[in-house]
Amino acid sequence: MKIVYWGKYIDSYILDTLTPFQELVGEPIHYVLVEKTFTYRQVESRQLVDPSVNPLTLLPRHGFAEKSMDILEENHAAIHIFLSFWGDKRLFGVLLRALWRKHKVAVIFEPYSTAPHAYWKEEGWFSSHLKVLGRHVAYRMLWPIMRLASRDKMPCILAVSPLAEEQLHRVGFPAEVVYPFGYFVERKVVEHEQKDKEEVLRILFSGSLIMRKGLDIAIAAVQRVNSANVKVLLDIYGPGDISKFLKNHLPGICYKGVYPKGDGQRIISAYDLLLVPSRHDGWGQVVNEALMQGVPVVVSDRVGAKCIVEKTGAGIVFKSEDANDLVNLLKKLALTPNLVDDLKKHAAQVEKLILPEVGAKYLHDVFINYFGCSQGHRPDAIWCDDEMVKKNIYGSFLKNNELR
Repeated sequence: MKIVYWGKYIDSYILDTLTPFQELVGEPIHYVLVEKTFTYRQVESRQLVDPSVNPLTLLPRHGFAEKSMDILEENHAAIHIFLSFWGDKRLFGVLLRALWRKHKVAVIFEPYSTAPHAYWKEEGWFSSHLKVLGRHVAYRMLWPIMRLASRDKMPCILAVSPLAEEQLHRVGFPAEVVYPFGYFVERKVVEHEQKDKEEVLRILFSGSLIMRKGLDIAIAAVQRVNSANVKVLLDIYGPGDISKFLKNHLPGICYKGVYPKGDGQRIISAYDLLLVPSRHDGWGQVVNEALMQGVPVVVSDRVGAKCIVEKTGAGIVFKSEDANDLVNLLKKLALTPNLVDDLKKHAAQVEKLILPEVGAKYLHDVFINYFGCSQGHRPDAIWCDDEMVKKNIYGSFLKNNELR
């Protein structure tokens, strides 16, 4: 099974699944990129992909279309995986050309943000709202464009989270071309810090210090929980200007800076809970990092990876931007250690559902099912399917309403 990957960049959250996939099919993946460096993470492709093992093509600025067409024609029997529909606008043209010429095409689709806040860095109110409007219009046009270009042989859509599935179905994509998908990370062996049983609830926030990540909601909630006495300690990690969110010292809240790349699981393992209060996160890889160390997650309902938390009982989902909801949850958790212990028990069992090998095998089965004209059972996304979770995780689940 030959695979050609097309993307603006390549990052570890994709490679963690594609590397075991490559081992499974026994054929190197050809990576075709627009940029050699993922600017926002400062990751260079050659640090992640070994050109002696995997063909690696950086598309030139001049001759972009010609080089792209050459690669398509040289790999007519391959499956061409595109990272989003228009993460890079020029690659959207390549995607359409591939569909028109009857290539096998798959698209990894993260849900687009409906929150008027910039994705990577802050920007003006008008610009943010204009982008939200533009996304609504653009995705309404996507389905008819896909149908026209593909001549009814639609690409296989790998929808990253149920949020993405909802958006695709809303604009016309039929269920038969959409498959659930997610991101997967390796578990790292770390020394877990021993915590005093009488210690207050220790919570971690890890993410960029921007409005989209909802740090202001987290701080407001913890401040209210600690109004009489400190019941919760919130440590904040991430790049950005903390003074925009934390102007004065607040009891129980501390900014800890940025931890080294690759150190996330070790840092997270020292906490009782991870808090992910984002107004929008297509997936939220930090959720995987926490669950790999058996740390439960309190996550907003606008985070793609909430599906793992919902299905496994490895945490709690709260309503995005609802500080009252978050306050009530944190108070209950701080005052009821047994509930936190129950969450930890479920979190400790999730690892086997979200290993990269699981994602790779699922991706292989999806391609066999979709491109192999198989009429058999669609592969099970075991990390977010009710029945498959029950088969893989035992014991009663802690339901959200037990905390209300």
